Amino acid sequence: MKKSILKERAIKISFILPAMSVLILLTIYPLYLVIEMSLFDFQDYGNPVFSGIENYILVFKDSIFWIALRNTLLFTILSVTLVIITGMIFAILLNQKINQKVRSFFRSIVMFPWLLSSAVVGSIWVLLLSPFGLVNVILVNSGILESGIPWLSDERFALFGVILANVWRGFPFAMLMILAAFQTIPEDTLEAAEVDGATQLKRFFLISLPQIKGILLTVTTLELIWTFRTFDLIYIMTGGGPVNSTEILSTYVYFKAFQNLDFGFASAISIYMLIFMLIFAVFYVRAIIRRED
Repeated sequence: MKKSILKERAIKISFILPAMSVLILLTIYPLYLVIEMSLFDFQDYGNPVFSGIENYILVFKDSIFWIALRNTLLFTILSVTLVIITGMIFAILLNQKINQKVRSFFRSIVMFPWLLSSAVVGSIWVLLLSPFGLVNVILVNSGILESGIPWLSDERFALFGVILANVWRGFPFAMLMILAAFQTIPEDTLEAAEVDGATQLKRFFLISLPQIKGILLTVTTLELIWTFRTFDLIYIMTGGGPVNSTEILSTYVYFKAFQNLDFGFASAISIYMLIFMLIFAVFYVRAIIRRED
């Protein structure tokens, strides 16, 4: 009996062993290297010196770090808020009772930004937000602006320019998830509320919204994690400039590691970012557990 149990366990372990090996190779081992590097001073690149937790202390004394942290929080909060709102609006519109072919067509069109790589999205929005780009042409021709704005080269507007691009890229996922949640709401519940005299606005806030709050929480948590670690979009559009106005933690880590060759300092920032993302991940797991309950 014991031999059969041991054999069964050995078979189960053999199935998960390849996946565990890949996980260790691609995740745990690199994480170990980052933690190790964060404990060394790489100012003399050829001869790193053990410095303990000094890099973790120096991070808080660095003025650019606080600018990058502020930009990261602002970029994350505004992006996620606008992604959820935009996704909600499009989900409501595409959930209406219209011709099935027309609805399928518009769903495909709306999903287009989500299918593009960050490099393509960044390149598109660099052109759209240029002084003579489509955004400025529309704003000037509609009388909102007298002349075009250099969105990505003006420190007052650059962060909002990359937020706009990030929202355009990210809202289709939120829309898809919210739309799927809307379609799980029993139709007879909404019809009963309509018969009772509830307006469309009341039906949304009192029936639809409570029904999809689990999905909303999950989508929000995922978007927070994805947006917080954004790198490629901002690197392509602004490189963190002008004057650090779009510098976020991920681009600052890249700058310190691969331009200044200060791998210890960059690794310390990476560990702080990991802690932040783990906090978000805890909320995500709790949201999943609540949904299952």
